[in-house]
Amino acid sequence: MNQIYGLPQPLTGKELVTITQEQEGNQAICSMPISMLATILSSPASWAASLPTTEPATSGVVSIS
Repeated sequence: MNQIYGLPQPLTGKELVTITQEQEGNQAICSMPISMLATILSSPASWAASLPTTEPATSGVVSIS
């Protein structure tokens, strides 16, 4: 069990956030500063609209058009 020493500190934006995603049985891991994640989440329509919607010709290879 982890022990807590002191009170939580204010976030600076430099703390790392790690996202783990399972893709067809494989794990994909991405770490980024919490400030970058907050920027992405604050305008979901803009970045979500740019995601590809077609399947790549080769599995695991992103096709950019």
